[in-house]
Amino acid sequence: MDRSRVQVTVEALLSESRSKTVGENVRKTGTESTTTCRSGVSPNERHTGIIRAMPPWFREHLACPDCLAPLVSEDAGTACACGFVIPAGVPPDLRPQHPAERTLRVRVGSDAHDGLAATLVERPAITYSGPAAVRDSSELFSAAAPWLKPGGRLLDLGCGPRDQAAPAAHYGLAYAGVDFTSDRADLRADAHAIPFRDATFDAVLSYAVFEHLYHPHLAAREVARVLKPGGVFFGAVSLGEPFHDSYFHHSALGLLSILADSGLRAVRLWSSYDTLHALSTMGRYPKVQRMLIEAVYRFGTAFPFLAPRKYFRWSEREKAVDALHRAASVCFVVERTVERTVEKVVR
Repeated sequence: MDRSRVQVTVEALLSESRSKTVGENVRKTGTESTTTCRSGVSPNERHTGIIRAMPPWFREHLACPDCLAPLVSEDAGTACACGFVIPAGVPPDLRPQHPAERTLRVRVGSDAHDGLAATLVERPAITYSGPAAVRDSSELFSAAAPWLKPGGRLLDLGCGPRDQAAPAAHYGLAYAGVDFTSDRADLRADAHAIPFRDATFDAVLSYAVFEHLYHPHLAAREVARVLKPGGVFFGAVSLGEPFHDSYFHHSALGLLSILADSGLRAVRLWSSYDTLHALSTMGRYPKVQRMLIEAVYRFGTAFPFLAPRKYFRWSEREKAVDALHRAASVCFVVERTVERTVEKVVR
């Protein structure tokens, strides 16, 4: 479909959406609604053109979450020729409106053990000196620092309170925060259908998000799609943490398998903290049991020589791998390979 036909189709969709909104208001109140919020600005004025008011790079790289085609933004709203519409007067919600089937192709077999052997597993030195985020990310940004160049773009996938914007600004990065439910996000979006064009970002951050995704393989493919070749994907994912509205918790080997199938190469994995400590602080156990679990954790930490073979004979790498397998949360730094070796998602 050529550009002129797309424009006509989009304008028709926006006009239809606007007519429905006005008609609904007239049906309910007898007049077109102009409700005023506390700031003295009507909701329509507050949200009209909100996508058009975004920074040019942000707006120009948006894609339809239903079909990945470029979105067209006008004063009346934002739409795609496939039927996706965000009318003026509502916050920008780029979650799929017409969820489609997705087909993934994966290679049978796994090189995860070899991948782990070739991956750094030691905890990174903290070099980050910028403002603290609500959720401490100093280790993550320190480990990813070689990829974070001024002027680059960072996607915070599952941004929650949007607290990682300040660390991103410390590195001179343009920041985009998306979340499925958070009102503080720049956009409402679904990690299984990221509403940005291919190769938009230099970095993607995912802080404790992938355990909450019902199809992590698909989400990993989406991360690889929006990353530029050579870009970095970094964050943390649950392993031994107890259930917290989560679908899949990832071991180091499981994470490596998902990454490899998505054209992503692990650079470093490390343990965020120990599973026993997580069970004592997050678990659904009674308080007394949680106190006992914490006591066991502290005892083992204070007297590591009670496991003499590990303490005296194991190499530092062997100890780090052991900590990784006992981790409550696995931290990762991953690089997008220059040439993807897997096929794109069939939509």
